[in-house]
Amino acid sequence: MTQFKIVIKKSCFFCEMLLTWLKDKNIDYKVLDYQDPKDFDDPLMKNPTFNSLYCDMSACVESLPLIVKNDKEFFYSEIWDLVNNTIVEEKAKKIFEI
Repeated sequence: MTQFKIVIKKSCFFCEMLLTWLKDKNIDYKVLDYQDPKDFDDPLMKNPTFNSLYCDMSACVESLPLIVKNDKEFFYSEIWDLVNNTIVEEKAKKIFEI
């Protein structure tokens, strides 16, 4: 079964939009707030690929929300129409296998 983690931060317009979309589609996922110390124990935070791609010396995950599929695949810009501030349904459905 495919597992999804959504890395977010509070007061993030796109994070809220994605979480609402996922809820509307009845997709199971785990939320990780990269600013919340309780989420640092998640194995993703120790994943070398995640850290090398999305972290630097000052912070992690500047582009949010970040979609993580099975702790191996990472998606961000693929689902966004940034001109219209919307989710590109076709691309999102492909990532989330619906």
